[in-house]
Amino acid sequence: MISVDQMKYFIEIVKHGSLNKAAQHLFISQPALTKQLAILEKSMNCSLLVRTPSGIKLTSSGRYFYERSNMIISMINETIDKIEGFSNGDTIRIGALPNLITYFLPRYIDKFRSMNHEVFIESMDTNSKLIASLDDNLFNIVFVSDVIEKPNFVTIPLIVEPFFVVMSKTNHLANIDEIDFFTVIKEKLILYKDPCPIRAKIREHCNLMNLIPNIILELEETESVIKYVEQHLGITILPKMVVNNINNPLIVVREIKKLPIHRVVSAVMKKEVSSYFLPMLL
Repeated sequence: MISVDQMKYFIEIVKHGSLNKAAQHLFISQPALTKQLAILEKSMNCSLLVRTPSGIKLTSSGRYFYERSNMIISMINETIDKIEGFSNGDTIRIGALPNLITYFLPRYIDKFRSMNHEVFIESMDTNSKLIASLDDNLFNIVFVSDVIEKPNFVTIPLIVEPFFVVMSKTNHLANIDEIDFFTVIKEKLILYKDPCPIRAKIREHCNLMNLIPNIILELEETESVIKYVEQHLGITILPKMVVNNINNPLIVVREIKKLPIHRVVSAVMKKEVSSYFLPMLL
């Protein structure tokens, strides 16, 4: 098995053009470095270097290994730097649902940056994963929807937004100004695939009314959902922030005003950091 140290040794040999100079730079003996090179070549079953009176030359295998080793060591160093950043106050680690990262979170990024912090953002597809990651200190703050409050966390509601029915302009519902949830749920529905908090919210609303949705297609991406709606295959139900970013002349949106459905978007953090993040959220 090839070790990271062997990669580093090989990089230094190539950089210095000789085993002797590389050994001096690495503060190890030349015989020890020569042994490591022999082990490396044996494990790869090929020659990486050709020794000449003027120094060393790379074989084609050696050239490839040198380039790949540089890339791997660079990635390792970058990873270490990121992890070290997580352990200090220079990085704000943010977790959020994918649609919130796209449509909601950008308004807060400048505020986080204004505090002279690097910002690290990662998406997760469910509230439960985000809250568990917050509990494990993988994030400093998470953005979720309709989360259940926990004693050791501070939950700050940021917006309450309605859901809309989204359809092609040729759909028979397009001419109705006030659409009710009963009518929508009987139509052919194209929804996000589980697990998804938006899908969970629609399911919760259906359960309250003892309704069974007529789902004909489940998709992961908003663009795909809209594309099939445009083709008049069915209709969908989306929150306001997503609907506001639909720019398609073939699509019509109507707020569900009778038996409406809403979601609450919140920021969640541990109590000990709440006083620090609160000003950024106002």
